[in-house]
Amino acid sequence: MSENDYDLELEELQRRSVGRLLSSESFDAAAFEELRMHICRKAESLRTEHVISKQILKCLREASSSIRNQAEHIPVLREGLSMASNFELLLDLIIAGEGCGDRQPGVPRTL
Repeated sequence: MSENDYDLELEELQRRSVGRLLSSESFDAAAFEELRMHICRKAESLRTEHVISKQILKCLREASSSIRNQAEHIPVLREGLSMASNFELLLDLIIAGEGCGDRQPGVPRTL
């Protein structure tokens, strides 16, 4: 099974995080972190792929935008805006063919 195949676990994680935030305005930071970690694991296998599943791309964009859009209405999200940036960074890493462990804070990158 390829990491680009439709992922039912990703769908469920997205429903528990993004879906819950949008439908009930209830933010579950642990659910968003679980979603991010699942995509991080997938990103490791996607390094050499030239095509990335729309499901993965859509999930990353929706996670980021839902946090940013709901921050106006849910005060706890104002402190969690960095989580939206983490999803955007993960998208950038996938596009660059990198994984979550490739960039360490405070350590210069060698190209």
